[in-house]
Amino acid sequence: MRYLSTVMRRLRKYQQERQLLNAVRGKPPSVPVNLHAVPPYRVAVIGAGGMGRDQCLGLQTLPQVEIVGVADKNPEALERLRQQVHLPHTRFYPSAEALLKEEKVDLVCVATNTPSHLAVARLAAEAGVPRLIVEKPIGHSVEQARRLARLCADRKVKLAVNHSRRWSNDYAGIKRCIAYGYIGSLRQIYAVPGPGGLAMIGVHFFDLMAYLANSPLAWVIGFLDPSEPPNKRGPQFKDPGGYAVVGFQNGIRGYLDVSEDLRRKDLFVVLRGDAGRIEIEEKLGQWHLVHPSLGRRTFPFIDTTKIAAYFAKVAAQILSETPPSCGATEGIAALEAVVATHISSCHQNVRISLPLQGKEAELEFPFP
Repeated sequence: MRYLSTVMRRLRKYQQERQLLNAVRGKPPSVPVNLHAVPPYRVAVIGAGGMGRDQCLGLQTLPQVEIVGVADKNPEALERLRQQVHLPHTRFYPSAEALLKEEKVDLVCVATNTPSHLAVARLAAEAGVPRLIVEKPIGHSVEQARRLARLCADRKVKLAVNHSRRWSNDYAGIKRCIAYGYIGSLRQIYAVPGPGGLAMIGVHFFDLMAYLANSPLAWVIGFLDPSEPPNKRGPQFKDPGGYAVVGFQNGIRGYLDVSEDLRRKDLFVVLRGDAGRIEIEEKLGQWHLVHPSLGRRTFPFIDTTKIAAYFAKVAAQILSETPPSCGATEGIAALEAVVATHISSCHQNVRISLPLQGKEAELEFPFP
């Protein structure tokens, strides 16, 4: 009987491990668009800085995408992009207006600084462009972002916001583990990516927390850093670090910290359930499941974390019939969390309810 009991325990553990692997791996990802059987998609990139470069590199990996134009007000940025990326058939323009006047495109990718995201996206939508990808954060004003969303809905423009982790197979596997109960009921999310600014880095993790919690944010209590180092993009931009305590509509609570005194980026996230936890070490390319009976299991990331490769996935999806993994609703919600952190900190750390209303939603911020 003792031998039989041991065999049964081992069998149950084996079955649990097989189920866990199936949960992590999920179904093999399908190609969202048949890029070999359709005419070339004409794509334009607005913004020739570092993100514009990475977008071009990602787009070049899609066989039926043709980068017909790149626009930037800075001629030096355009020349630098010419030197960094081989674009022999691409035309270069001094403004988004000039590009949209000359080129008929299937997709516009907005890679400018944040204060111009919404204006450029609106120009493209009004020019009849059917698909848009806007870099994060979606903009510098919640109300103006909502107006863009309404315009895109009215004109049937497909809009994606590049919160890239929503396209990650690794985070999809982690989310399945939560859904299948491997840590019990999720109670708390602890995200400490390290310094980098709430609008540049924190916004990604506000979105990631909402994605893993499977719930919109309900409230934010924010604490901005008392001082801010000069922004490398220019003195006109402001993006302090800080930390926030948050609550989700389904009762899950969270903590996000991008304070400057952390000094180094670790990109570390802990998901605590009532029967286990998940630890994510993105910089090391691995995550760990701590399970009551399976013990500690470590899984390497299967996706690359290179920006260009992620962007190719975003572009491939938006050129398909599949709804975007991160659309206007999710992009605006992440921006709202950043804005709410600022408002809370400026009002003695009061709790700010979401979604934002009235004058709070109309505030504009000089994010980079």
